[in-house]
Amino acid sequence: MKAALLKSYGDTDQFEIGDIPTPKPGTGEVLIKIEVSAVNPFDLILRQGFMAQYIPLSLPAVLGGDAAGTISEIGEGVTGLMVGDRVVADFPANGKGAHAEFGVVPVTSVAKLPAALSFEEGAALVKAGLTGRQTVEALGIGAGDRVLISGGLGSVGRAAIQYLKQLGAEPVAGVRPERLDEARQLTGEALDITVAAQKPTFRYAISAAAPVAGNLIGHVVDNGQVASIVPVPDSAKNNRVTIHELYHQTDASTLDAILDAAARKVLIIPISHSFELREIGAAHSVLAAGAQGKVVLRH
Repeated sequence: MKAALLKSYGDTDQFEIGDIPTPKPGTGEVLIKIEVSAVNPFDLILRQGFMAQYIPLSLPAVLGGDAAGTISEIGEGVTGLMVGDRVVADFPANGKGAHAEFGVVPVTSVAKLPAALSFEEGAALVKAGLTGRQTVEALGIGAGDRVLISGGLGSVGRAAIQYLKQLGAEPVAGVRPERLDEARQLTGEALDITVAAQKPTFRYAISAAAPVAGNLIGHVVDNGQVASIVPVPDSAKNNRVTIHELYHQTDASTLDAILDAAARKVLIIPISHSFELREIGAAHSVLAAGAQGKVVLRH
């Protein structure tokens, strides 16, 4: 099968399209014919080798964590799915990712893609949807709670904001000053997160933008809580605010809920760029330059 192979850690010139064996699903696994995959910021970190100490890849490696496609083969013990089903899948960061013609994942990482959603829309929802929802759930937020979200116009921030709305909470987007008007269209209320707080007013906050993690914590009152998916500077950590540092967890039932919300148009993650698989280098470059929306690869 064709795959986008990372030959060595480094820049985008380390990608090449090559042939590797098509994997076979084992017990509890499915083989997916991948139609669309998404590129995430974490892929850029993996490509450059910044996580090599913690997640060593066997090179050449296949990156990509989000996929949408159809079931091609089912392993022993799999129930509830059939060959030909349209699905999305959450791939682990193990060098056997979604930027390939086919991919194998555990059935616990797969959810059926509603007919109302395209493969592009499905691929854009996986990790952003899971991460956004799980940050909200980590804080135990309920109806009426006011929540500050830094990076509110990023994919994870948007997913968190739209889930907060479903819960009846009051999201406030923390963004750069030039994006305040755009953020208000999404949340109704927004603030310039690049400016330090004069007085903290939020009990809950979600940190999804690394450069302003310290500022965000300054907006949180004593005994408040922050769910962060980005590194928090040591200088910003203190005993007055509880910080939950998170990495998304795969969960098929949560994926089902995310896809249902998207099919009902109460969750929308914009797609800014769509490339062919062979253009993976350009996709990485666009994302690194600050693409305002998801970047996807058509296979």
